[in-house]
Amino acid sequence: MSSSPVPGGTGERITRRSGSNLALSFICLPKEQRRAMSTFYAFCRTVDDVVDETTAPQPMRQAKLHKWRDDIAAIYQGTPEQPLAKELAPMVRKYLIPPEPLLEILDGVEMDLTKSRYENFEELGKYCYGVASAVGLVSINIFCCQTRAARDYAIALAARDYAIALGMAFQLTNILRDVAYDLKRFGRIYIPRSEWVAFGVKETDFQGPNLTPGMDRLLRMQYFRARHYFEKADRLLPEADRPHLSAALIMTEVYRDLLEKIRRRKFDVLKGPIKLSRWEKLLALRRGQKLLKREFVPRRPPARVAVIGGGYAGCSAAFSLAREGHLVELIEAKPQLGGRAHSYREAKTGTILDNGQHILMGCYHETLALVAEMGNLNRLERHDRLDLHFVSPKKGQTVLRSSPLPPPFHLLAGLFGFRELTWLDRWAILHLPGRARSTPPKQGETVQAWLERVRQTPGSVRALWEPFCLAALNAPIQLADACLFWEVTRRGLFGTSQDAAIYLDKDGLSGLISPELNAFIESAEGKVRTATPVEELKYDEIHQHVQTVKFKDGTEEKYDVVVLAVPWTPAAKMIPAVDRASQLAAMLKPGPILGVHLWTDRPLTPGLITGFLDSPLHWVFDRTSTLPPGSSGYLYAAVISAVTDLIDQTGKYLVELILGEIQRMVPESREAKVTHHVVYKSRDATFWGQPGMPLARPGPVTSVENLFLAGDWTETGLPATIEGAVLSGFKAADAVG
Repeated sequence: MSSSPVPGGTGERITRRSGSNLALSFICLPKEQRRAMSTFYAFCRTVDDVVDETTAPQPMRQAKLHKWRDDIAAIYQGTPEQPLAKELAPMVRKYLIPPEPLLEILDGVEMDLTKSRYENFEELGKYCYGVASAVGLVSINIFCCQTRAARDYAIALAARDYAIALGMAFQLTNILRDVAYDLKRFGRIYIPRSEWVAFGVKETDFQGPNLTPGMDRLLRMQYFRARHYFEKADRLLPEADRPHLSAALIMTEVYRDLLEKIRRRKFDVLKGPIKLSRWEKLLALRRGQKLLKREFVPRRPPARVAVIGGGYAGCSAAFSLAREGHLVELIEAKPQLGGRAHSYREAKTGTILDNGQHILMGCYHETLALVAEMGNLNRLERHDRLDLHFVSPKKGQTVLRSSPLPPPFHLLAGLFGFRELTWLDRWAILHLPGRARSTPPKQGETVQAWLERVRQTPGSVRALWEPFCLAALNAPIQLADACLFWEVTRRGLFGTSQDAAIYLDKDGLSGLISPELNAFIESAEGKVRTATPVEELKYDEIHQHVQTVKFKDGTEEKYDVVVLAVPWTPAAKMIPAVDRASQLAAMLKPGPILGVHLWTDRPLTPGLITGFLDSPLHWVFDRTSTLPPGSSGYLYAAVISAVTDLIDQTGKYLVELILGEIQRMVPESREAKVTHHVVYKSRDATFWGQPGMPLARPGPVTSVENLFLAGDWTETGLPATIEGAVLSGFKAADAVG
């Protein structure tokens, strides 16, 4: 028997006819390896075709697979009988391929004879391992990775883990691409049934052609999982083996492009497979070849990461880290995710309430992107433009409503209709961007001082800037930081007309991220642990490394990396006192806020969002649309920002105060009666700095090598908003690497 496959043999003919994405990558291999891979690929293709011969009886297909098992044994113990097996034998001996992965490939394809549904990912993972990861384990031998690196056990293990992860990524991409084809042609659904249930998907939903909301989220999670394994494989790539893995790296580019094309096509796979064109494949191959010539930049190996704090900062950090190939545990003390922006079901009425009233704006790009990645934008009530009602003793009711015109004309139209302003006020407001460029706010300057320097009129301050400052920074203009104020003003009011759009949650703030985030993280080998408070972080003697995380129940666990995503007060207690971040956190002052939910028998306010001028009450939101189906009456959320002594008043006093202010300025509400109320008090809803001093906030990196920070109080350039929290989480994930 010859020592290598015969040129133009059975294996190469099968490979040429296949037109497969995998076979494309063989062009970059030396001649002998190309022949070996063609023969091996032909084996994989042949045994896969055996089970896919749906016209043949199952016993016949089973018998063919058993024949292959006999021939694989004969390769190592005697002489195989089938022509392709005879071609396979010298290749197996030359590249020292053990029998286990070849038999595991047969185990994988044989599952298609007996299973058309998978109950959970553990079952599907076994299938993916057999039909893809085991293929990778054989391939790295042919690429001379495993054999060459066998002298170094750590390198050999890294090459093995790389092959397993990359095989998972390839197969998960194939599964996502072929959802419709697999069901129509073979009656198979490879997406685990337990995941259908989690997203409310029924088997009939797979028959398409259009995606239900649940199916959209389910397919997004499959994309997220595949992306995780691609990133994990990239992190496992052994530097010493990179020159030998040209085919794998080129094929990775092709499959990544395919996965991203599916995403760009909005997961529209129920109508048929989404494929790369020949031109797109050539571009991916070319990019892969260029990538091989670049200097290798190693990445942090997949780390076990504890993200402590399940607010929006922790959630965005956990999402990003899991997507980027790490194994993440998101740990939250409360029973639900959301942190200081969570929701809960109110006991008496069954209404989902936010713990405090929040809005999102179109300029919240990072937050909206996070919600969109999980397919949850339909849980937001979008208002395409700024539309605020105002009431005052002076002018009664008036509206500030932007137009769809490009900036600054979108705001100009709104200012013309806002009767609280004089022409001089309007002129000053429209000139603010230009004056801000020539006279930017100084570090530590208050909003009040800066507005005076940029020549804003008392009327513009009263009717627009002070209410906007209270809403955005939860601080009066006498204390609020001018740099933060200008940043949110620039984005929200002087950005595009779409940036001024307003979003309100339909089903609670927690519902924007959960349960989808839980499922996404768990799909990427991670965990979400709620109702699990952390007591402290334990460091080594010189505070250079977090050794363990100690929980309230006394247990301790080790992690490679810890991301601390809790508010500044508990963070200051967990970070070593010598670290600058701990010192900066201790300098921040709490900004309190007060909210009261009112159930009434009649309408109270004229608009969705109503601002109150010259009043201790600042904003009232109409939340009637969030009442449970069949409910009668109305629901409003009243907000008093930067509250002082009122926070210590009783609920009865607060309800009477708020209702009195509404009835004073909205006469048609005077017959309304409050049937139920819930008071929310937060003494540390936001942070304030020292007036007149620069606001110093830490970045995500600490002096502890494996400790990183996230939270709206860290340096984001934004005030304590959901957008700031989300941005901080992404920054922390980037810092982890």
